Amino acid sequence: MHGNPQATTGARTGLESGSADTELNLWLALSAARAHFDRAKLSAEDQLRSSVQHSAHRRADFEVSRALLAYVDAGTAAFSHSHSTEHAALLLGPTDWRVGVDLELDRPRDVLRLARFGFTEREIELMEAASAEARSPLFYTLWTLKEAFAKALGLDLVDALQQCVFWHDAGKWDGRVPTTATWGAAVFQPRPGIFLSAAWIGGSSPARLQQWEWPPKQRADWPLIASASGPAVADAARA
Repeated sequence: MHGNPQATTGARTGLESGSADTELNLWLALSAARAHFDRAKLSAEDQLRSSVQHSAHRRADFEVSRALLAYVDAGTAAFSHSHSTEHAALLLGPTDWRVGVDLELDRPRDVLRLARFGFTEREIELMEAASAEARSPLFYTLWTLKEAFAKALGLDLVDALQQCVFWHDAGKWDGRVPTTATWGAAVFQPRPGIFLSAAWIGGSSPARLQQWEWPPKQRADWPLIASASGPAVADAARA
């Protein structure tokens, strides 16, 4: 679930070194944000979207997402947003960066079949080797990473599924993304069954993710379940 134009605990993702960090802000809006939805604050494009008849579930997602956009003034920042299950996510970064975010709910589905349809051979092998209980979290980790980079890179999801590749080896995540620029990503689990991926491309300084929840506005410290950065050189040819 997504939309995409082209936090603080000071929590780190494990991607950084040194002290000259570049700040990104990652927001999670809870279902209570829907009470703050104001149609008058919608963009002209969203005014049209709002006039279309949707299911109650989709309308709730839309209103939570737009309430968050109205609350957090992106200004000139690069930003990306996503929504699912009456929650919404928003990632903001420096103006000249490219960012993407994806929010997904772990729901019953044949994740191995989906992986075999869209993932790379190496990722499928990773899925097949996982235990039954680990398979679904692994699928959503990979899926949300790919969706987040699809937005950051302006790729169709089908292309991102094959071109954005991630693997886990010796307790460490690595990846290959179709860009020569510096990139990074992190996957959080802010609530049981909810996966939130943030991806960013640009700059030469390390990225520091500030995590926020609203409403009410408060700093967050969600469990980090995966992180990677690149361009990855070692092992990328085998992905």
